[in-house]
Amino acid sequence: MPQFIRFIFCWLLLLSLNADVWAQTDPGALPPAQLDLNELGKRWFGISMAPGADSVVASKPQWAILPSLNSSPATGFAVGGILTTAFYPKDSPKTRLSTAGLYAGYSQYNQVLVAAIGYIWTRQYRYHLQSDWRYYNFPTTTFGLGGRTQLANASPVDYDHIRFYQSVYRAVGRQYLLGAGYLLDRHFAIQNLAPDGQPTDFDRYGKTAQSTSSGLMLGLLRDLRDNANNPTGGSYLLAQYRVYRQELGSSTNYQALWLDYRRYVPLGSGGGKQLAFWAFNWATFSGLAPYLDLPATGWDTHNNTARGYTMGRLRGPSYHYLEAEYRTRVTANGLVGAVLFANIQAVGPWPGGVPPGLETPNRNTALRTWPGVGGGLRVKVNKATRTNLAIDYGIGASGSRGLYFNLNEVF
Repeated sequence: MPQFIRFIFCWLLLLSLNADVWAQTDPGALPPAQLDLNELGKRWFGISMAPGADSVVASKPQWAILPSLNSSPATGFAVGGILTTAFYPKDSPKTRLSTAGLYAGYSQYNQVLVAAIGYIWTRQYRYHLQSDWRYYNFPTTTFGLGGRTQLANASPVDYDHIRFYQSVYRAVGRQYLLGAGYLLDRHFAIQNLAPDGQPTDFDRYGKTAQSTSSGLMLGLLRDLRDNANNPTGGSYLLAQYRVYRQELGSSTNYQALWLDYRRYVPLGSGGGKQLAFWAFNWATFSGLAPYLDLPATGWDTHNNTARGYTMGRLRGPSYHYLEAEYRTRVTANGLVGAVLFANIQAVGPWPGGVPPGLETPNRNTALRTWPGVGGGLRVKVNKATRTNLAIDYGIGASGSRGLYFNLNEVF
């Protein structure tokens, strides 16, 4: 792993040594023109890696097909492709960009990953549509329930996962939108067996060959970011109340609260340095959610919480997360940037007591917090849409660590 990181660093350094990359030393000189990989691809190879600059002023959708190389502890390296589009509503003030993308990939751990995610705005912010449709064939690892599990508790779990989330928000003022939607998570062909053949927490919780969470959502949204891909300021708030009912096809009746808040603080007037903060809380109550639908590490919308840990490392009735990140430019033309981050996560105790079958020591005691730290590099893919390639390395507690690739900022 260290050799791979050194290779990436040297590759980025060679890119940055282009003659027009570094800032001029004359304090009275004009700042250098901004540069991205799209321009370098055109200059060196005659290919376009992303939609052109007109994508931020056109009402007609601008399309791009990109190869994808991803990495995380849960997937290993994954290769695939991304079909993306970006546009503004026709004849609307050009102040809020709609984006959508279709990703298909195959991972080092024999996982099939297909996801279509869209954020569509209508004229004058009147309506906002959010879509999250996925199919995963996902052999992975589960570590049991609660905040005191160890890596030694790992057991393999394999399943197919279909997700269909669709919601629509309506403006109710200058800043806020109220919304409603339908949420479906269906897991089937579920298999889980501990290496030593002993019962797992999944068994004790009530393992079945399939499970469904089907419910309705009411939400409040306030998005004051200037750009969702890479904000330079503002904030983001999403609060949702979710109700899952057997009458809608859910395996169990339960409720959930989802709270996602982000704040971006520029440092100085140049726009090259920033502090970013993220608070994420997800809680279930009034019933037991299916095991694979319980709040867990890495199961936020874009699977980005807790760099330094694998997806599903912690799982329980509620999940609580905080992160702070320092962002800066490495090159004055914006091609290369860097980040340092620190995060902390915990799962909460069972409301009303531990479910039958899970009564073991320390299961319902006070929260144990799990910290993570790390850093990474950013490479500007498209300066017009502020799309970054993010390469991060995170270190967690008790031996957890991992390498992560992302398109756009982590939050």
